[in-house]
Amino acid sequence: MTTIARPQPLGVLALPAGWLVVPADALAAEGVVAARDRLLSGLLPDPWPDALAAHATAAGGDTDAAAALVDPAAGPEHAYNHFVLTGEPSSLELARAGADGDLAALVEVAAYALGHTDRLPDADALDGEVRAHVLAATAAAFLEQRDVQSALDALVAAEEAATPVSTVLGALLLGQQAGLLQEAQGADPDVVNAYVEAVDALRGMTAVEHALGELALGLGTAYHELAASREEGSGLLVEAVRCYHLALRILKAPEGRPQERPERYAFAHSNLALCYLAMPMTGDRDKLRRGVAVQSLREALKYYTREEHPAEWASVTLNLANAMQYLPTTHPVENLVEAVGLYDEVLAVRSADEDPLGYARVLANQGTALSHLGIHDRARERLDEARALFAAGGDSGALVTVDAALRDIDAALQGVGTQASAASTVAGA
Repeated sequence: MTTIARPQPLGVLALPAGWLVVPADALAAEGVVAARDRLLSGLLPDPWPDALAAHATAAGGDTDAAAALVDPAAGPEHAYNHFVLTGEPSSLELARAGADGDLAALVEVAAYALGHTDRLPDADALDGEVRAHVLAATAAAFLEQRDVQSALDALVAAEEAATPVSTVLGALLLGQQAGLLQEAQGADPDVVNAYVEAVDALRGMTAVEHALGELALGLGTAYHELAASREEGSGLLVEAVRCYHLALRILKAPEGRPQERPERYAFAHSNLALCYLAMPMTGDRDKLRRGVAVQSLREALKYYTREEHPAEWASVTLNLANAMQYLPTTHPVENLVEAVGLYDEVLAVRSADEDPLGYARVLANQGTALSHLGIHDRARERLDEARALFAAGGDSGALVTVDAALRDIDAALQGVGTQASAASTVAGA
């Protein structure tokens, strides 16, 4: 029977590499102990020792090649690693046959995750990073059952078990707690503080950049959410922007390589743009922010496509159209023409029957853009249609905005000039 050498860098690398163990028979090889210790510190080995070639290959994303480097017949730890990489039942049988204690628990967690059993091991007799690993899997199982409180309790216990042995794993588990709390109850100072502690603990750690990017993105959304409901909103938006920039630096694909997480990259760009657009314009630097916001929205649309991400595509396209209307520029007509075309694209995929108020907001904003171009007849048609939908839906605030835009058109047609009230998109568009 075989147990594993401790400590193990469980959970540090992205899956499946983060579930691999360092076999006891490899620890005598040159550089392996140092490599393990670097991983426990959140750093990638440089270079990886030959004895951990499978770990290095898995960390690089080539799971099949990593599996080919593992001999499942070499012992229970090797069989476990092979099973993690392949899911093959024969490797599971070999791992189970020779494992007890810590390794047996890890085997059963992997078997559960890969669909070979419906039971997780009990964590009561375990400690340290192995206990944390089992409890993290238990938390995921509770989430599948929609038992958020039990999942949170398991994550808290997992963090407490991990931190004395692996501060990196402890920080990662704290970040998971923050994300779960935010999803369950929205952003609040406790959520922000948990994210901040996790992000600060993981900065500069090459082995966990994949997780740091996600946590920075989560922290950005928490600041962003709080900014909408607090007096210090501008300062919170600044913090959100910093987080989104950090996330983008990590998520950005190296030159010449495809984007590995396109949806997350697009999400970060979209949110960064919304932050910039929400900031008040008081000077030339603020005008530059509007330009950066437009570029971020365009970048997001490289990855959000109408066919694969219709809801995200429509939202970003609409935000781009709204931004183009009021982007400080020396060629406003071109921007307005582009905005009108973007609104047409959104209207083509939205339905007045399914979302009458949302459809009306697009109509109203396009009507405003058309009026800025002097195309008053078509602008009035759009605004009248929007007004009818707003009236039917009881949106009095939007009615006020649309009525002001209609009065401005009347004034323009009478030669009086356009009033400032026409320079507002309908809120919530």
